[in-house]
Amino acid sequence: MKLRSITVTNFRQFKGVQTFDLSSTSAQPVSLLFGANGAGKTTFLNAFTWALYGKMSEDVEEQDRMVTDSAWRSLKTGDSIEVSVEVRFDHDGRVYRLVRCADLRKDSDQQPKISPEVRLWITETDGSTELKEAPQQTILSILPRGVSRFFFFNGERIENLVKKGAYAEVQQDIKVLLDLEQVERALVHLPKVDRRLTQELKKHGGAKASDIQTEIDNLRDAEAKAHEGQAVLEGDLAELTEEHERVTELLRQHSEAAPIQTERDEVTKQLEDARSALRTAVKERAHLAATRGFLAFSEELCDRTVTMAESLYRKGALPAPLKREFVDKLLEDRTCICGTPLTEHTSAWEHVTEWRQKAGLQAVETAWQQLSAQMGPMRSARVDLKEALATLTKRIGTERDNVTRLEERLSELDGKLIGSRLEDVQGLETKRLDLHNRIGVKQQRIGAVKNQLEGITKDIDRLSRERGKAEVTDELALKARSRSDLVQSVRRALVEILAIREEEMRKRLDAELKTIFRSITHQNHVPTLNKGFELTLHKNVDGVELPVPKSTGENQILSLSFVAAVSKLAREIRQERRAEGDRTEDSGSYPIVMDAAFGSLDQDYQQAVARVLAGMAPQLIVLVSKSQGLGKVVTELMPYVSHLGVIETHTTAPGSGADDIVLEGISHPYIVASESDYSQLKVIK
Repeated sequence: MKLRSITVTNFRQFKGVQTFDLSSTSAQPVSLLFGANGAGKTTFLNAFTWALYGKMSEDVEEQDRMVTDSAWRSLKTGDSIEVSVEVRFDHDGRVYRLVRCADLRKDSDQQPKISPEVRLWITETDGSTELKEAPQQTILSILPRGVSRFFFFNGERIENLVKKGAYAEVQQDIKVLLDLEQVERALVHLPKVDRRLTQELKKHGGAKASDIQTEIDNLRDAEAKAHEGQAVLEGDLAELTEEHERVTELLRQHSEAAPIQTERDEVTKQLEDARSALRTAVKERAHLAATRGFLAFSEELCDRTVTMAESLYRKGALPAPLKREFVDKLLEDRTCICGTPLTEHTSAWEHVTEWRQKAGLQAVETAWQQLSAQMGPMRSARVDLKEALATLTKRIGTERDNVTRLEERLSELDGKLIGSRLEDVQGLETKRLDLHNRIGVKQQRIGAVKNQLEGITKDIDRLSRERGKAEVTDELALKARSRSDLVQSVRRALVEILAIREEEMRKRLDAELKTIFRSITHQNHVPTLNKGFELTLHKNVDGVELPVPKSTGENQILSLSFVAAVSKLAREIRQERRAEGDRTEDSGSYPIVMDAAFGSLDQDYQQAVARVLAGMAPQLIVLVSKSQGLGKVVTELMPYVSHLGVIETHTTAPGSGADDIVLEGISHPYIVASESDYSQLKVIK
């Protein structure tokens, strides 16, 4: 998807019909628009999402006032006015013209709620144009609503991507973007297919097979319900965890509570480490007992074996190798291996007999040596086991004492905060404890649901085996059972495929995230995208990885890095598909439209982010204020800019002086005193 232009008509601040060209090249992929606070940068960003989905972001106020205020006020009662956004773009080799519009009739000063109409024209490569009958469905197939968060966003609020409550949604959206949702969609539809197939089995398969299938169906329903409940619980847990962290951060920032909270953070980390060390020691002892525990009972056996062997050795009766038996066979056959007859009492017979005695003694000696050699290491291993168990038991005791000590200290610190004479500290700590308890309840319920799902899976597997053994004579029922078994095999295979592909994509995304983040930040911080698609930040201190509390600026850098990584990986995935002949050249390429990209960043970071921006996407529209975009930012971006513009603010505010902006050495109107309030798109380049 590549944007060509956008035209807004009486859309919020933008009065009349205004168009901005967005066409770009690979060498100059950036369109840069400057605007003062309130000029309409956020409105310009939301013009795209409103045209595409009929929605605007939550931070847009007065969403019912769609028509420019000055245009609405000048409209006569009974007259109508058009509000619309038109977006032209290319995708998969076709040209699209999307228009979302509405005509509003003025019956009062209050603007009515609008019901816009959406239309979509598609021009094929041969020049023919078609008006689509289902335009919204087509748009959603090109860029699903959830995925748009990665391509149309406000930089000052992009840190929402790294909030715990957003991880589940972000993970799902990434799956869509990276072509993983196709497998998930198949997994959703397979149970429905299976249910239709097994209806024949229930009808004609006999009482036993029918009863078993009914049980399986009930378990499948319970499984689906449990999965839905688990998703809700995990979403609630993420929100509670985020709120808990927010309250804890307020305690860290409180002048009176900060020292106590700082110590509590340290003790909490030490307690986590101590509990981890205790679990490790207990596991090591369990492993030692499982793999070498038999040695504890080997002392008497070793002593008895050695005593028995000594007795047999003295008698020369220890089991001997086959060498002596071979000689016995020669004497029995009365022929030597060289062919000489072995007649009894002849010199040849006596020589071979003597050889037999020597061979037997040597074999007994060898067997005795082997047995003695085995008993020694077993005795030594038993001693080693005793010492290792004693060491581990002592270590476990030490770790338990350490855990108890830290738990007691943590309880003392909790008491200091809950017993504070300051009401605000007391209130924050009370809320934190309440959140902590609620988090514990959610975690227990999630654990119970997971156990329930494990039990359901085992029951379904057991019943499926019973179903396979049940006697079925009807031909249709037999086919239904075979096909149902096949569906389950396909389902298991798809689950494995999804897990493998998802982990592969996560690792690639994590590696790209680290590379981009490292190119921006000057801190020794390392981002990680974990298996739950949670973005974390940590630093290495003396070989130990410690979590880093994310500031607003760091959240913004982390989120921008994540968006850039997602955009790049999406293009790579589609290019890989295109190499297989599945896609056109621009498939998987999406523009990024971003407002306030440098909102919470200092100048050094602004320059670093500006340097990265040009490579974030094949097309980039950046909306900035004069304070954010001039200086180092414009210096970094200008070589990549194909279109440069200003959102000129016209204001009636008294005492509001005119202001200009200097771009490429030329002064342009930035804020203009006017008889009405509106914004005007001005093309500079």
